[in-house]
Amino acid sequence: MSTQTLEMVASDFLHDSTEEALSELFMAPPATEPHVDARFDKGNDTIVIDGVKFYAKRVDYHRELDERFVQWIMDSRQNFPVYGDPSSADGESLEVWAKSITDEYFGSPYVSGIDTDGYESFMPNGVKGQFFRYEDETYVALWQQCTGYRARTRPMVFHVSCHDAGYLLDDDKATVFCTSCDDVVFDIESGGQRVKRIDQSGEEIDDGTEVSFDDLVANPVCPKCGTDLRVEAAQF
Repeated sequence: MSTQTLEMVASDFLHDSTEEALSELFMAPPATEPHVDARFDKGNDTIVIDGVKFYAKRVDYHRELDERFVQWIMDSRQNFPVYGDPSSADGESLEVWAKSITDEYFGSPYVSGIDTDGYESFMPNGVKGQFFRYEDETYVALWQQCTGYRARTRPMVFHVSCHDAGYLLDDDKATVFCTSCDDVVFDIESGGQRVKRIDQSGEEIDDGTEVSFDDLVANPVCPKCGTDLRVEAAQF
């Protein structure tokens, strides 16, 4: 009795849209409302950014280049630890491939790489990434390492659609505001290590009042009127 073997092809590992590709990275986005890109996580005294919505504003899935990467894995990486299976591809494989298609790798590791486990990120799951340039355009590959119950995902290639690639590193920033009092707005940076009150133009209000990130997330209500505060990811 013979056993039929199904041959893998590159298209088996590709996605049809940016949202579909990002949903592979973030299988449980934290937002509970369609338009909300961040929420307070009172149980853990922090803020959680919806990864799908955050990156969807900044990147577009690039099926053509992603297919080239997948095909390269299937054709070239036949040794440990990949064995030609794109779902097992890692950051090292991505770096080798990116260098093979362009000599315009740019920036220091701190600028050209993303590792949300390496700083106070508001991302719900650890995200890693690598920028590279191809034909004068900037691209980024994004993936996740194994984190708890989350399985590791392979690097996926996106075109950086926002004006500055640095906006992809803004996952440690958020804005907290009152929906009733227009003048109650808090700007949060460095994962909550810096909190300042700002006016509608973004200028800091120095009224001598100290604002604690821990107090904001533990009891997110407006100190002026008592209305529930809202939070959103950094805008650009």
